[in-house]
Amino acid sequence: MIQTPKLFKTKKEFIIVSFVLVFFIGVRLLFLYHDYLQLKRLPNYYYTQAQVIKTYPAKNGATLLKLHSIDDLNFYLYTPKEPPKRFDWVRVKIKLKNNTSFFDFLRGFFAKGIVLEKVQEGFDAKAFFRKEIDKQHQEYKSLRSFYYAIFLADPLEKELRQKVSNLGVSHLVALSGFHLGILWVLLFGVLYFPYKALQERFFPWRNRNIDLGFITLLLLAFYVIFVGAPASLLRSYIMLLLGWFMIVLGLELVSFEFLSFTLLLILLFNPKLIASLGLLLSFAGVFYIFLMLKWLRGFSPWFISLVAIPVGIFLLMFPIGHFFFGNTSIWQLLSPPLSVAFIVFYPISALLHFLGFGSLFDPALYKLFSMPLHAIKIAMPLWLMGAYLISSFLAIFSKKAFYFTLAFAGAITFYYIYLAS
Repeated sequence: MIQTPKLFKTKKEFIIVSFVLVFFIGVRLLFLYHDYLQLKRLPNYYYTQAQVIKTYPAKNGATLLKLHSIDDLNFYLYTPKEPPKRFDWVRVKIKLKNNTSFFDFLRGFFAKGIVLEKVQEGFDAKAFFRKEIDKQHQEYKSLRSFYYAIFLADPLEKELRQKVSNLGVSHLVALSGFHLGILWVLLFGVLYFPYKALQERFFPWRNRNIDLGFITLLLLAFYVIFVGAPASLLRSYIMLLLGWFMIVLGLELVSFEFLSFTLLLILLFNPKLIASLGLLLSFAGVFYIFLMLKWLRGFSPWFISLVAIPVGIFLLMFPIGHFFFGNTSIWQLLSPPLSVAFIVFYPISALLHFLGFGSLFDPALYKLFSMPLHAIKIAMPLWLMGAYLISSFLAIFSKKAFYFTLAFAGAITFYYIYLAS
């Protein structure tokens, strides 16, 4: 039986390429470490211009600003006076706190300093779409934040974010590969028949699937840039782009070498993402999807898509998410069916908003988020997380280890949910 060619012909080839990528990632991290030391050793304040990315209300009337500077620094700064608006450009003076680690420097640090002045008004490309969403949700204004998140990658309001976490559906709200996959199918389907008619009449020699794939990728690229390219969405787009090339070239798509190569490639372009928890969780999700696709090949595609992956990802990702966040609720058992429902809800909701009827699902969503959701924080020991990660790694090579890992994840999930009930 002819097998689909792999991205790397041999393990040796994969190891050599990985070593080269890791080497250059390390070089880039050394340059970043040099910048970190220079900033930390400055005897005085450092002056720069930065854009306000987000604003958060703080104690005593102050405001916490999340800023990104022209020299690629991500930092947080408190301002006691009237804060600048989101996306405004400001001139600031900052200084690293004594306890700021290199890891903090990479992921975004809390700085000492002040906002000196506003340099210029910021341009918010998404403002028009927020206004359109606001118009369609006059009765249930608390749901606006939900639609901002799933369409524009805006952060959820604190209260709604907690309810979403208690339902175990944070992955549905944070834009990621799940959303890109739905958008890919939607765009490809919408473009298919008009392009087919044009192709058959004017350029029948063209490959329809390759052309439509390229057009769809281009449209999705504009969307990713438009919403600010959050780490999970950027990872998803790069994987989608590389995956499309793999399919076009006739190479095996579902492989852990491909997953590792993609991760290293992303870190090469932006080594600061090595400190991104969102990127880590995003890749963990794809890792477990690949595990299921590898060992469940004998099952129906519909069963895998609508049952195995929603239930399996919930169970397999629960220990990972719980280790970092600890939020536990019996309501999180609703995550698999809600994930399946979201596949239908997301494109229909997008279409309804385009037509001006975006409020159609508001009563049902309001009831869902208004349920008396209860959750508690339960810490997960490091040794248990370590054992689960070892089991997950062994599942790459053994079907028995995969089923053991699935059972292990199920035991952890139901044990912690039992404790929370």
